[in-house]
Amino acid sequence: MQVGLQTKLKAMLWDIPENKRLEIVNHILSNPVESFRNDNQIFIKALNSLQWYELIKLVGKQDLLNLLTDSTIQKLFPVQRRSYYTNARRLLSKYVVPSAGQSA
Repeated sequence: MQVGLQTKLKAMLWDIPENKRLEIVNHILSNPVESFRNDNQIFIKALNSLQWYELIKLVGKQDLLNLLTDSTIQKLFPVQRRSYYTNARRLLSKYVVPSAGQSA
């Protein structure tokens, strides 16, 4: 999956010069949460380009929940994609237990 994901990430960043694109792709693959947190535009491109399961595998459920903010979702296009990720965030919040909430 790493090669397929790398190819998708390169395609997602088609509008960035080749040398910078490879640098960004390598950074995303090595630390996706930090990459997406530091560059909201790249995260929006990922939401528009990658499949749901690829996003989950790349960043994990808890981190994806944290990254899916209202402001990020509002920047998605078309409107159906906003609804999709609003519902996805709602479902993730039901199934992901924060580590602070695990104490009994």
